[in-house]
Amino acid sequence: MELWRQLRQAGLVPPGLGPPPRALRGVPPSERAGQTLMFPGADTEGARESLLWIWEELENLRRVDIELLGQLCSLGLEMGLLREELVDFLEEEEEEEEEEILKEEEEDEEPEENLEEGHLEICPAPGHRLPDFEMTI
Repeated sequence: MELWRQLRQAGLVPPGLGPPPRALRGVPPSERAGQTLMFPGADTEGARESLLWIWEELENLRRVDIELLGQLCSLGLEMGLLREELVDFLEEEEEEEEEEILKEEEEDEEPEENLEEGHLEICPAPGHRLPDFEMTI
């Protein structure tokens, strides 16, 4: 099954999970219920009809199983792609946060440099005046 192979190649098959059962991997078996051994003297017509009905139901279930396995494989591949996109997105977010932190640190260092150089910038809030006082030592 192609999707199962793609899922395995993408590394999305859980560890310890083997290949799908033979019934889901390939062409349906060529045996038919009509080829089943019958015992002489038994009510073969009723048994044969029951076996044919069971065989048809098993074939229908097999088709549904194959369809579901294909859908699960497709979902697994899609989840793998989404996981990669999420990892890329989170890495970009982390890089942006690091850049922002570096910018903030640089901005924090600039006022300290101005203070060290003797440049004291005081800007009172609008409507407020600096206190008027003298200090005696």
